[in-house]
Amino acid sequence: MNKTKANMKRLLKDKRAVSPIVATLVLVVVSVIGAASVGTIMGTFSSDVAEDASTGEVITVSSTELLVAGSTTVQPVSELLAKAYMDEHQGVKVTVQGGGSGAGVASVGMGIVDIGAASRDMKDAEKDKYPYLKKHQIGGSAVVIIANENIAAFNIDREQLITAYEDNDPDAITDADITTLYQRAEASGTEETFAKWLGMSEDEINATIEGKTGNAGVLAAVQDTENSLGFVDYGYADGADGIVILGIVDTGGSGKTYDHADVTGKNIKKELKNEDGNSYVTKLTRPLNYFTNGEPSSLENSYITFARSPGATTYFHEIGYFSITEFA
Repeated sequence: MNKTKANMKRLLKDKRAVSPIVATLVLVVVSVIGAASVGTIMGTFSSDVAEDASTGEVITVSSTELLVAGSTTVQPVSELLAKAYMDEHQGVKVTVQGGGSGAGVASVGMGIVDIGAASRDMKDAEKDKYPYLKKHQIGGSAVVIIANENIAAFNIDREQLITAYEDNDPDAITDADITTLYQRAEASGTEETFAKWLGMSEDEINATIEGKTGNAGVLAAVQDTENSLGFVDYGYADGADGIVILGIVDTGGSGKTYDHADVTGKNIKKELKNEDGNSYVTKLTRPLNYFTNGEPSSLENSYITFARSPGATTYFHEIGYFSITEFA
């Protein structure tokens, strides 16, 4: 593995850069089959890059390019931030890609991307593997439970959700006629947050529950399937057609009931600021993070400072998220 990392570093520090297409393929591998498997394909990527270089199709490395990749929750606000930053900094190119939070952490840790995005903090195993990564929180949001619009909004019981997702048993949800459950197809901060709130690991969610790619995939599946239920980031659910956001009876957790009418951006922001469980379920709120490989370069620092500035708040609001300046 050390040899693989060395090869990647040589590849990335050469006068030619890994193209966005190659980086995307690496992110797909990291998110689907794990970082350890990247080494088996790096030789092929190196050959492809060399071949591209001979045809003049590879991007020239400079201090004016950034590749940001990872969490699909962070991705839409990163895309807005990147465009706004490039508008203010002519000649700088910021490319934004997805892949999931796990891929974001692994890819920046392996030197594949400049900034890794994650809608969660690092896991202990990731901290052990990449102890040199630096966290830069840019905002926050929350996971919400959604159902198809043919179901009247109600307050769902946490204990019933535990049984439903452990056993793929929609009938465990007794307050509504739920027949289909959805989960995430890839490792994600959204699913980890949801699972931890239920007292489970992601692996303990029943594998027979159909998985969809990204928040957008889960949202679309619930929109298209009557009597279905899933979980997404609040920013994807807020104002979306075809779904209802459910309230929560947090039995076994905070013991509070959060009525569906009270699951609002205002209350989620209050909870991000106070973390007392009075406004929304504390364990369903989470950070929006950027990670750098050690201390950020001058360009990375400039972009991250921009993302954390009061002027960036409008871009977070456009997606339904909250800027770090609103609750830190």
